[in-house]
Amino acid sequence: AEADGSNEYNNFQPGSLNTTNQIIQDLNDIDVVFHIGDLCYANGYLSQWDQFTAQIEPIASKVPYMTASGNHERDWPGSGSFYGTLDSGGESGVLAQTMFYVPAENREKF
Repeated sequence: AEADGSNEYNNFQPGSLNTTNQIIQDLNDIDVVFHIGDLCYANGYLSQWDQFTAQIEPIASKVPYMTASGNHERDWPGSGSFYGTLDSGGESGVLAQTMFYVPAENREKF
């Protein structure tokens, strides 16, 4: 959801703003954030990734922001996914792997 309600997706996942704002408010007591799957419900709209990264920037610039892939990041044929949906068109996994470095033995397993 866009914090300023600036476009047609402003009612999409509105609870995410509450969660993000609460984490920002409690940031002095947080050592690390683990975002486990479904990082951004962009569903093929790259502008949603811009909104998402702008919203988490105050958090990710202060504490480690570790991610794991969910069905929205791994839902494309040939990606190694066991999910049977194609809702993101494959874009979410590419962006997640490119933008969020996660230390791993084999990054191709993201």
